[in-house]
Amino acid sequence: NTRAILAFQQTADALARIPDTQLRELARVHSIFAPYNRAAPGYAVGVVQQGRLIYARGFGRANLDHDLPITPSSVFNVASLAKQVTAAAIAILIRRGKLSLEDEVQRHLPDFPRYPGPVRIKHLVYMTSGLPEYYTLPRPGGKSWERDYFTTDDAIRVVLQQPRLQFPPGTRWAYSNTNYMLLATIVERVSGMPFAEFTRREIFAPLGMTSSHFNTDLGAVIPNRVTGYNVNPDGSYRQGIRRSPHFGGSGLFTSVEDLARWSRSFETHALGGPELTALLLSTMRFQHDKTNDAFGLVWGNHRGRRTVWYEGGDLGFSSYMVRLPDDELTVIVLSNLGTGRAAEHARRVLDVVLK
Repeated sequence: NTRAILAFQQTADALARIPDTQLRELARVHSIFAPYNRAAPGYAVGVVQQGRLIYARGFGRANLDHDLPITPSSVFNVASLAKQVTAAAIAILIRRGKLSLEDEVQRHLPDFPRYPGPVRIKHLVYMTSGLPEYYTLPRPGGKSWERDYFTTDDAIRVVLQQPRLQFPPGTRWAYSNTNYMLLATIVERVSGMPFAEFTRREIFAPLGMTSSHFNTDLGAVIPNRVTGYNVNPDGSYRQGIRRSPHFGGSGLFTSVEDLARWSRSFETHALGGPELTALLLSTMRFQHDKTNDAFGLVWGNHRGRRTVWYEGGDLGFSSYMVRLPDDELTVIVLSNLGTGRAAEHARRVLDVVLK
């Protein structure tokens, strides 16, 4: 189709500008994923260097029912990679003076309970609020988080019915999607528009991320959507069906091509200028030892080089995106297999490209 032809031409144009030695290394990237280029779930892979998508390729099938191939424009559920976009929405409102990291949550969500220590927006952003992970709590009526329908509001309601926090805000770090569900709700209250619409207007449209959106309607038609799969005990595949339109901590559907545009914005400061970029990458010290969290991102290193990364996993999907800011290099690996180990494959790509 026309979209696939254009994507191929863009990749060909980018490759034409790359030295022969580097092309040989990209051929080695290809060899990592070549075994997955068959009638099975697979991967979409992207390498961005100095703002250019120099390698973009799909391996395997986006849908086994119809034998559709994965391409760089295939749209994946990227699970927790959504958190950096949710945090960016908060950062935009901070830069506009609509809220502050020091705001207590009650200022924007009046029904939020009062605890012995105030829960502030900074505690949600940096995962140090003490709010438990929603799916670790029992649902009313014996319903299952995994099998039965629920909304973001349903999940938040169950969490806020708990009599106490897991720990006083700021004293410990604990991963919890609840934090980012609440951040998305705050964006809605402050902006006066649905979260999916706010992110479309303020983030995806300005960056040209035309294939990206937060899925808040399970029945919506999503062009180029990839089906997620899990492996049965006998080695066959079974669809990993998304049963809830929850968003904030997850719910982002996007492609390698669009994530390359997102990565580029950290170098061009296309989304709100250098000040917003600096905020998205900023860390904060609390009363615990974890100091490498940023806005929905984590600072780390790979063989001595600074990285900023995040990982996602959901029923039938595995995703990983890592940037090396000092090298202006990004690797994106998306898989439509729950056991796809996207992070492991992305690190292998990094090892090749860094040579």
